[in-house]
Amino acid sequence: MISNKPFIVAFLLIISISHSLYSQDIDSTAKKPFIVFSPGSVDDGRPLLTPFITPGYTPELGGVIAGGAFFSFKMDRNDKELERSTIPVSFSYSTNGAIALITKPTLYFKNKVLYFESDVWYKSMPDNYFGVGFKETIDKEKSDSTDYYRDWIWVSPKLFWEFKKDLIIGGGLDFNYTKGSDEGAGVITDETYLKYNDKPYNVGVSLILRYDSRDMPANTYTGTYAQISSSYFTDLLGSNNNYRIFDFDFRKFIQLGKPGQLLAIQARARFGVGNVPYGEMSMLGSPKDLRGYLWGRLRDKSMAYSIVEYRHKIYWDGAETKHGLVTWTGVGTIFNEKTETYYAAPNFGVGYRLDVQPRISVRLDFGVGKNSNGFYFNFQQAF
Repeated sequence: MISNKPFIVAFLLIISISHSLYSQDIDSTAKKPFIVFSPGSVDDGRPLLTPFITPGYTPELGGVIAGGAFFSFKMDRNDKELERSTIPVSFSYSTNGAIALITKPTLYFKNKVLYFESDVWYKSMPDNYFGVGFKETIDKEKSDSTDYYRDWIWVSPKLFWEFKKDLIIGGGLDFNYTKGSDEGAGVITDETYLKYNDKPYNVGVSLILRYDSRDMPANTYTGTYAQISSSYFTDLLGSNNNYRIFDFDFRKFIQLGKPGQLLAIQARARFGVGNVPYGEMSMLGSPKDLRGYLWGRLRDKSMAYSIVEYRHKIYWDGAETKHGLVTWTGVGTIFNEKTETYYAAPNFGVGYRLDVQPRISVRLDFGVGKNSNGFYFNFQQAF
């Protein structure tokens, strides 16, 4: 098992660095506090901090206690057009002994012209490994045979530049680590698991082309998002495995009524080529796609799915409230280059949204899949 201390220190360091960026251009004559603890709204660019602690539940973790904060700010408080940078940070502990640390900073240096995005995830948890393939895993029951303990790290910093209106090019690094231990009988004899478990480190570079006309990426009301990315993992960078990932992601947001009442549509396909390790294969059932399936059950080199979600912002006496409801339906599949028969994983669900900052929400979703369901608590919309 990996020591937790380095990752806790890293998260504290991120917050410390972020705080040093906010200490610029403070109006010495102002009597307003520098940091505002929301709920509330701030139109002068001051940082907003929303701490939280909440119970939750996911299919793979069971009962969860999660705590953390959502931090937003402007790099330049005098720039009225500049989008607020966001840093959500969460720590969770589950009833099965799992721990997770997650942060997903988005920093806008010059509106969408130059900005930084990153994913930093760490999980140390009892888990289940069902194998690879749809037919082989969809109906397999959790048991002592599928049990194992998983340590997972994912760090993916990316820098983007808008070279023409709504057209963006980007690139970055991708480091991931997956190591299993304490395996059940069905895991320790699995061919794919045995092939990759002693080769846990993967390092790659990514190239990204993006079209983005969304009015606000964190909680979009209108616009279109389309992205093509290619990631190359190679031993030349220290990776234990050589493989490529091609990802196509399209999203459309259509306003149907008042602001916040809209149809959100996503279609995505992710293709793996080469020696894709079991920990980095495409997996349906995350909190951002087919919510309701056990994350990691449906696993293969490639996947494709589509989701249609209706989001309904609630108004009272003509005024916008902090509350919203969603409902969605979707379908997806997993496959590889040898797949001859494709199977569909249906999905639908409902959810609740609560604004903790202007157009920044926490979400509670309940999703249903084939012989499966689950609750999810997260920041921001699913997509």
